[in-house]
Amino acid sequence: MNANKPEKQRRLLLGVPFAAMAGWLFLPARRAHAQEKATLLAKPVAQIPIDPEDAAWQSADILEVPLAAQAVVKPRTYEVAVKAIVVRALYDDNRLALRLEWRDAASEAMTGGVSAFRDAIAVEFPSDPKAGIPFFGMGEPNRPVTIYQWKADWQSALNNDVDEKYPNMAVDWYPFSGRGPGEIAEATDYGKKDGDKAFLTSWAAGNTLADPVLQAQRAVEKFLARGFGTIAPVAQDKQDGEAKAAWKDGVWKAVVTIPRSQEQFTFARGQTVPVAFAAWDGAKGERGGEKAVSTWYFLSLEQPVGVVTYVAPLVMVAGAAAVELAGLHGLRARRTPSGSRRSSSTAVREWITDLRAKLTPRGKSGA
Repeated sequence: MNANKPEKQRRLLLGVPFAAMAGWLFLPARRAHAQEKATLLAKPVAQIPIDPEDAAWQSADILEVPLAAQAVVKPRTYEVAVKAIVVRALYDDNRLALRLEWRDAASEAMTGGVSAFRDAIAVEFPSDPKAGIPFFGMGEPNRPVTIYQWKADWQSALNNDVDEKYPNMAVDWYPFSGRGPGEIAEATDYGKKDGDKAFLTSWAAGNTLADPVLQAQRAVEKFLARGFGTIAPVAQDKQDGEAKAAWKDGVWKAVVTIPRSQEQFTFARGQTVPVAFAAWDGAKGERGGEKAVSTWYFLSLEQPVGVVTYVAPLVMVAGAAAVELAGLHGLRARRTPSGSRRSSSTAVREWITDLRAKLTPRGKSGA
């Protein structure tokens, strides 16, 4: 009984590396699970999907972002309808796509005229991450933020003009629209050859909220902000966001895509960038500063990995297993058939010879 004790101790010591390796492999995953998630990992794809129901989104990383009322500055609010959004991200060589999902009891696209407000969702990030992290509430004078806002009414802009908002309206004549008497003029008519944009004053002044051409092209608007009350749209030729959204069964699902190459930086592989979000429920009268907002979270673009990344841990485990098995074989070989023990030096030499024979490729002789 006592003769076997040293051998059991050796086997125990040989098993320690296995236990240590297993702990090293699985401990990071357990730690990540235990901590609150604050980073969204965007995975690379050949081409980003624009449809929120595309199957590619099923493999994307998920980040749930809680929202709270914007109560810092006027017009403030203390209760908001949208409590959280679920964000996923994918990217390709040129663009980054964010899939945003949130609960909303009703779809609101400002179809009720001047008394109605739109549903909207926005994503924000520092215009230059190298300058530091600005205040998440619209940035700071020396550290501006870039904002992309999806608007429900812009998505349906072509079918959401004045005659759609007021289907029972009557008309005699819209001068300077290019339309004849009795014809209802569309907003885009004032920008055509026979129209005069000056009579759609806000459009002529450069207000993107009244630009029917821009709204017909895209459902998302790009802004720059340097603090509360400073938000302004970028020039029309720099409006580069795209979006597609659908509402069903009390849930909005929107995909917002933006260029990876921005004015002052690029969403590079392996880079982590702060991101924040905001949401508006038009049916609840939310607009402007009356909104639900998040603090900063983080977006990181996953580095594509090669086969070596996956194979290396397996090779390490296989190598460790080979050494452990060879060690156990050496321990067994130290006993003679009669049960008497050989010298330690003889057992070690035989164990080394046996191990080298196992590791030497076929066709080659050992040294």
